[in-house]
Amino acid sequence: MWFTHTSAAAGPDANAPRVLFLHGGLSDTRALQGMMSELAGPYELWAYDRRAHGRTPDTEEPLGFDSMVTEAVAVIVDLIRSPVHVVGHSDGASLALLLASLRPDLVLSVAAFSGNLDPSGMMPGELTVDELVDAVKDDYAAVSPDSIDHLPVLADKIITLWFSEPAMTTAGVAAIRCPVLIAAPDNDSIREEHTRTIHAAIPGARLAIVPDATHMMVEDKPAVCAGLVRDLLRSAGA
Repeated sequence: MWFTHTSAAAGPDANAPRVLFLHGGLSDTRALQGMMSELAGPYELWAYDRRAHGRTPDTEEPLGFDSMVTEAVAVIVDLIRSPVHVVGHSDGASLALLLASLRPDLVLSVAAFSGNLDPSGMMPGELTVDELVDAVKDDYAAVSPDSIDHLPVLADKIITLWFSEPAMTTAGVAAIRCPVLIAAPDNDSIREEHTRTIHAAIPGARLAIVPDATHMMVEDKPAVCAGLVRDLLRSAGA
C-alpha cells in the first residue's frame, strides 16, 4: 500500500494532532494534496491510496466497504499508532463515518465531504464502464502500477460497489459521538436531501453546503475545504 506522511512544522511531536485523509472512488491521494497543503503546519498529516487506487495495485477480490474498514484500521493501528481525526471525500467520507461508528476508539473527529449512507443517496442516472474509463484514464495511467488494460476491470468493480454499498443507516451514524462535519457542494452527485439527512441523524454535527462547487470541491476549492476542516479540528481541541 502506498501512503504519505507529513510531520507537524515543529518536527515529530507526540502531541501533534494526527489527521488521516481518505480519498474517493476512482480517485487517489493526489486529489487531497491541495487541502493537505493548506492544513500543513500544526498537524501531522497522513494519507494512503486504497487498494486498486492511485499507486496501490489491485487484487482479484471485489471492492467493498468491509475490506476498506479493515485496511483503514490497519493503517491507524499499525502505522499511525494513535487515534486520528479523519477527513474523507466521497467513498472516503462514507468510510470515515463507518469507521467512527464501528471503531470510535480510533476516531477523534470526522469531516465528511460528499458522503452517502447507501446508494439511494446518489443522484439518479446511469454509469457505464466506458464513461468512467474515459473520465480517469489519464490520471490512472500516470501512477497506477497496474496496466491501463486493467482500468475497465476496476471501473466495473467500482460501478458494482456504488450501486450496492455502503449500507449504513441513520440509526448507525446516530451513535457517533465525536465532533462531525457533514459538507457538500451545492452541485453534487449526492442528493442534498440525503446530505441533510445524514447531518440531522448525528447529534451535534455541523453542516456546510458550499456554493458554486461540484463533487470534486476538495480538489477545486482546497482552501475553502481546509478552512472547514480547521474549524472542526479546533472545536475538537486539536
